Amino acid sequence: MNTSVRVALGCGTAAMALHIGATPAFADPSPSPLPVRLDAAKQVVTARIDGRLATLRALSTAVDSAAHLIPAHKSTLDTLIQQDQSGLSALKTKVSGESTLAGVRADDQSMVDDYRVYLLVAPKVRLTISADLETSAVGQLDTAAGTLAAAIASAKAAGKDTTKAEADLADMKAQTAAASSAVAGKADTVLAIAPGPDAQAIESQVKVVRDAVHSARTDLRKAVADGKAVKVDLGG
Repeated sequence: MNTSVRVALGCGTAAMALHIGATPAFADPSPSPLPVRLDAAKQVVTARIDGRLATLRALSTAVDSAAHLIPAHKSTLDTLIQQDQSGLSALKTKVSGESTLAGVRADDQSMVDDYRVYLLVAPKVRLTISADLETSAVGQLDTAAGTLAAAIASAKAAGKDTTKAEADLADMKAQTAAASSAVAGKADTVLAIAPGPDAQAIESQVKVVRDAVHSARTDLRKAVADGKAVKVDLGG
């Protein structure tokens, strides 16, 4: 093979690689006949819908297993998941009956914008479960703080120096109050976020709730550590 032929073949291979790498989803690369391209597009979108349906089934299991999820939030999540399952199943049937690539493209966009399973539904489930769990933990820590306060009062009446125990208890109460404030209303906030085409706007709204839940978790861990410290201060 002479040099010019090798160069020509090399350039041709590079051009083909560049073309393939730049081909978007549902492109129209001839010479594939339309039925072949249409069937391939349907398979891709159907698989994407199936992935979301599988995620919704897993989320439903998580909701059913969440011990501290309050009834109103559980009902809202159950309804959301059921509606999305129904809607995506209907969309899957619609994809199967499409006769044009444009129709499949529109279904693919609807699958994303109208449901937002990964970007929104999954965080709704996780963050609502976490927020309700943290709210329950706040109540438990408040009860524990009352028990510890009584123990401190008893130790103080018996002549024991309770200065450090009182300081640790004060910090425990402050951390618990901070957690309560951070998480208050956040489950309802995330549950109210609607799906839509603006992914960045949705993520920004979810982030506010996620940050609050994470902040509350940190505060609660500090409160638990303070409670343990009080017990040590009082001699166990």
